[in-house]
Amino acid sequence: YPAPMTERGSGEFQFGGRLALDVTWTVRYRAVQPTELLAEPDDLRRWLETVDLPAPANPTSPDLTAARALREAIYRAATSMIEGRLIDPDDRALLNRFAARPPAFPELRPDGTLGVAARAGKEISAALSVIARDAIELFATDAGRLRQCGGPRCSLLFHDNSRPGTRRWCNTTRCGNKVNTHAYRKRRRDHD
Repeated sequence: YPAPMTERGSGEFQFGGRLALDVTWTVRYRAVQPTELLAEPDDLRRWLETVDLPAPANPTSPDLTAARALREAIYRAATSMIEGRLIDPDDRALLNRFAARPPAFPELRPDGTLGVAARAGKEISAALSVIARDAIELFATDAGRLRQCGGPRCSLLFHDNSRPGTRRWCNTTRCGNKVNTHAYRKRRRDHD
């Protein structure tokens, strides 16, 4: 299955390192001015290809609707866990339903690298199953490391994989740098 992703960008899409949470990053500026990055079925295809999951050449509107439903259930479930609440039963049922579908399977590519494949016509179902399974594993085994970015205008969720478990921002160069720069400038103004 896809290797854990590192912080990277691919044009409009951004990634924080955990597949289940990365799909929630397809709504940019959620806290201040939500911008849908999965606006069209082809956006879903491009995102799935970027994370190396099976994607049909021509996803449908129902495929896009299913992906968004899973994304929002993951976002609500993660937010609940961060806030110390139980996951809503409807969100838990939706995650379990997606995870129960036949997942993608590993495939040895001609160049000897690992790929991910699905039966023809089942690409979206398999890809969403992999994402749901990752969410379930994360929520059941490592929920104490779920975080929401501490940036004042950011609401991205991430998995804190730092050794001390004290990470505060989705990305130190993006949100962390902004917060630290602002605090530094304020200290300089107050000192002068």
